[in-house]
Amino acid sequence: MCGRFALDAPLDALIETFVVTHNRFPDWVPRWNIAPTTMVPLIVDTTAETRTRILGPARWSLTPSWSDTLETKYPTFNARSETAATKPTFRDGVKNYRGIIPASGYFEWHTEGRIKTPHYIAPTDGLFAFAALYSTWGSGANTTVTATILTMDAPAQLLAIHPRSPVALPRDSWDQWLDPAVVGDNTLVQAAVAQSAEVYRSVTEHVVRPLHGDSPDLISPREDDSLLPEN
Repeated sequence: MCGRFALDAPLDALIETFVVTHNRFPDWVPRWNIAPTTMVPLIVDTTAETRTRILGPARWSLTPSWSDTLETKYPTFNARSETAATKPTFRDGVKNYRGIIPASGYFEWHTEGRIKTPHYIAPTDGLFAFAALYSTWGSGANTTVTATILTMDAPAQLLAIHPRSPVALPRDSWDQWLDPAVVGDNTLVQAAVAQSAEVYRSVTEHVVRPLHGDSPDLISPREDDSLLPEN
């Protein structure tokens, strides 16, 4: 986890839900098959004279600012919560560059032998607020904001599908996670992991069709005889 997610909320709903004061992603449209390296909405707080909440585009796969290239040699769309605070790629994000990536739900594949069956996991109400880290790569007109989603051991009810899940923040923890005045460390990350239990108490999951294209049909429950699992 998490290699695909959906976000079918329109821009106005994201602005309202996350109390955004500045929108830098005016061309966002709902999507149902979001893959790594796609530009996704990222919510961050900044401090100038007053605290400001910004929604802007970020490339989903974190590239540290010191990297020679935007493309990394290894996958960085997820960061393990257990080691993010100490890994060179992610530790600056934990300290100073934390954000939220909203999602309507995410996809996970249950693997049995050579057969992979996709499941869609979603909150029963509202949106997921995935704990994210971000970085800026490049300079000037070539600057790109990049981001990763923290992951953790899956909650008990989802373990049969996959051993990992995204760290999902409850609403009352958003402000602290986003607060740029808070210097983050492993304690902050582990607190976010513990708080995710509240979110995962109210989720649903169902089997879906193989992910091809990008349409609302991708998150609909699959009829037993409609399509075979992915091979």
